Amino acid sequence: MNDAMIVYSINLIIGAILAGVMGRYWRLGARAGALRYWIVAAWTLTAADLLFVLRAAYPDVVVRMLPTLMVTVGHLVLIFAAQRTAERPTTTRIAVLIFALHTIFLFGFMVAPQFSDWRSVGNTILWAALAFQAAWVLSRPIGAHRSVMQIPAVVLAAHGVFQAVRLVLATRSAARPGEGLGPLVQLMGDLEVSLFMVALFVSVLAAFLEQSNRELRAAMDDVVQLSSMLPLCAWCKNVRNDDGYWQRIETYLTTHRVNVTHGICEDCAAEHGATPPPAAPATP
Repeated sequence: MNDAMIVYSINLIIGAILAGVMGRYWRLGARAGALRYWIVAAWTLTAADLLFVLRAAYPDVVVRMLPTLMVTVGHLVLIFAAQRTAERPTTTRIAVLIFALHTIFLFGFMVAPQFSDWRSVGNTILWAALAFQAAWVLSRPIGAHRSVMQIPAVVLAAHGVFQAVRLVLATRSAARPGEGLGPLVQLMGDLEVSLFMVALFVSVLAAFLEQSNRELRAAMDDVVQLSSMLPLCAWCKNVRNDDGYWQRIETYLTTHRVNVTHGICEDCAAEHGATPPPAAPATP
């Protein structure tokens, strides 16, 4: 097994672990619709690594196209995930058009193999553009994830920058084959997958966990606030104490510090026709 296959195998293991962890979190109850798209993206990119590992068993056309197209599909699903997370409509038709054009682009190099050195340039341009698009969408959410998706957006933007650097080297390698930059470009692409998948999907999972924690804290705060509110008679301003008896608010507040809500005491209930709880017993 050569170095590239070792890297692809490592990427495959990393992707499977991350996708599995995210799927487990989703099945345990965090069934956010957006999270499903991130899980699909993780499994799609993992499948691409599997195809790269097994490409020796495929015919030339599949070897040259299917893993690369799977990476493109993974990037398109990342855009869908960003759009769903940001609560924006998904651009399905545009994604289908991009996939079709990329397929035609790759077929072109099968017809004209003398230009195959530029294949990596075209792939890198597309993937960088998709990464920047996903980062831009994710940086402008309009819903509940407004404040927790900054890090995934930064990771996607960094991925785009990395692809841009790789684009420069790939272009130079295609324009000047004698400089021997091809192996470096390939190595950068292989390592970038490992770093990108770990940074992105870990940050996405952390963001969803943080959002769930915020929602839980908000619910607990509501429970605490509601449980601490004290019924206050809307007419005479008597309050109902912890034992269910009504007494003067001044007396109650000497030993308690709480929020108040409205209720009705015995005298006001008799006057207004309601049935009150029992009155507090007289103190000696």
